[in-house]
Amino acid sequence: MTRSAWVGMAIGVAILAGIYWFLYGPKNSAEILQAPLPETGDQTEFPDPTDAEPVIEHLLPEPDLDEKGKVEQLPELEDSDEIVGKTLRELFGAAPAESLLVPRDIVRRFVLTVDSLDREPLPLWLRPVRRVPGLFKVERELLPVVLEPNAESSQSPVERLTIDERNARRYAPLMALVDGLSVAKFATAYKRYYPLIQDSYDQLGNPRRRYFNDRFINVIDHLLSTPELELPIALVRPKVVYKFADPELEARSSGQKVLLRIGRSNARKVKAKLRELRREIATRPAG
Repeated sequence: MTRSAWVGMAIGVAILAGIYWFLYGPKNSAEILQAPLPETGDQTEFPDPTDAEPVIEHLLPEPDLDEKGKVEQLPELEDSDEIVGKTLRELFGAAPAESLLVPRDIVRRFVLTVDSLDREPLPLWLRPVRRVPGLFKVERELLPVVLEPNAESSQSPVERLTIDERNARRYAPLMALVDGLSVAKFATAYKRYYPLIQDSYDQLGNPRRRYFNDRFINVIDHLLSTPELELPIALVRPKVVYKFADPELEARSSGQKVLLRIGRSNARKVKAKLRELRREIATRPAG
C-alpha cells in the first residue's frame, strides 16, 4: 500500500464536505482558503470525570507489517501537505486536484469536516474543498392571492420558491468522483493510515479523548438517516441565503441539508457509498 492510497482516502471522505462547500462557499474565496488552520495543540483540555479510558465501539485492527516486519512510517501531520498534493496530482491530474482541494492542512480539514457534518457547517476558511462555478438553482412561481368574496385588495401575488430539479446537474463533476470511488481501497487506506487521522482528531482538544472511527461511524449513521422528501422542496429567502421553508428541515444538520439540496438521485448515490463504507470500517453491526 502506498501513500497514494491514503490520499485517495482523504479525498474520498472530503466529497461530502465538497458538496456543501459548493453550496455555501463564496465566489471569490482563494485568499480565505489559503489561510492556515489555527494551532490546536494548546487548546484547553477537559478531563473525563471518571478518568477512565474511553469505550471504543469500532476498534480498527493494527496496521499490517511490511516485508521487514515493520509498520510503514507515516509522514508527520505538519509535513504531509507536500506529499498529499503531489500524490493528488498523480491520481487525478494536476488540474482537477488543484481546482478541487485546498492545498494546506488537508488531513486536518478532512477531520474537521467529518466532525462537523452532524451539526453546524464549518466556517468558510476551514473547509477543505473549493467552490465550483454556478449558482444554486431555484424555481420561482407566482401564486395568486386568495381573497374573501367581495373583498378588495391591492396585494401582489405571492412568490413560491422551491429547489429547481435541474440543480442536481450542477454537481455532475462531483458525483463522477463519487461514482468512481473504490470504497474497498478507501477503507483499506483508512485503516492503514488511521494513526495519523486519530492524531489530528486528538489535537482538536475533544474532551473525552474519543476514538475517531467511532465518531466517523456515528456521522455516517446520521447522514444515512436523512429523509427522502417528495419534490419540490419549498424554500424561503429572508436575507441572502436560501433556507428551507419547513422549520424542521432547516433545523437539521449541515450534512443532512446537503443531501436534501443536491437532489434525491445524487443523495441516493452518496448514501450507497456510505453504506458500503460503513460495512468496511465498522466492527459491530448497525444498532
